[in-house]
Formats: sequence, C-alpha cells, structure tokens
Amino acid sequence: MTSYISHLECSVCGKSYPHKQLIGVSPCCEKVLFVRYDLAKLGREVDRDSLVSRPDTMWRYAELLPVDDPGNIVSLGEGGTPLVKSVNLAKKLGMTNLYIKDEGLNPTGTFKARGISAAISKAMELGAKGFTMPSAGNAAGAAAAYGARA
Repeated sequence: MTSYISHLECSVCGKSYPHKQLIGVSPCCEKVLFVRYDLAKLGREVDRDSLVSRPDTMWRYAELLPVDDPGNIVSLGEGGTPLVKSVNLAKKLGMTNLYIKDEGLNPTGTFKARGISAAISKAMELGAKGFTMPSAGNAAGAAAAYGARA
C-alpha cells in the first residue's frame, strides 16, 4: 500500500510542502493546507476490481488516505456505513431517490471516526508521541478511542 499524496499546498499562496512531515498549517501563511494527489498515477496503478475485494472499511481506499505503511493504521473498523433509503423525506422534497449515510454506526457513533483514524494513523507514521485537539464532544470522544488504540 502506498499513498498517492504528492504534497501539501497552502490554501492561500499555493506554496508546496512535503506530506511526510508533522505540519498543522502552512508555515508561510498559517492557513489550511490542501492535500494534493497524483491521481493520474493512481488511475494507472489501482483498478476498481482491486478496491471491491478489500474489507469494507474506509481503509479500502488506502491509496487516497495519508498513510504509507499499513502497520501504522489505527483502526476500529470505521467506514462501510450503510446508505439508508428515505422514501418519505424524498417524497416531501419532491425527489425520486434520497439516501442518507448512517455514520452513527461507526465505532465511536459519529462521522468523526474517519478523520480521527486517518489523523492519528498519519501522526503515528510521522513519529508523534501525542496529540491535542479542541472539541465540544464527538471529536474528543473519537480522539480518545483512537488514541487509546494507538
């Protein structure tokens, strides 16, 4: 497994940074960093059939996640949550089909499990010894669960 991330890019000025270093915001502008991928290479090297045969978790799509070494993945089985057809709400909204993703079935009961799993896995890969984050609830619960596993 290899991540197809090519680099991180400052969301303000476009300056590039390597993705294999611990970095939170762009050093140049202190703003959000965008993750950039080599999608052309990914398209040549990974086919749809290989994805379908993998476990039904978010790590099925590991090449689009930030971790290079599978040994660094911190997972509780997140992802693979169902799409639930909402017939009545679809009718009320004048839609033919409406599906709602039930992220409450993630191990920590929230969609935050996906991002926290990826973040802690990457931090582990880069040698972080700990982490902190602000949260009003769900993210803190997920961080505690994944941190305990790390």
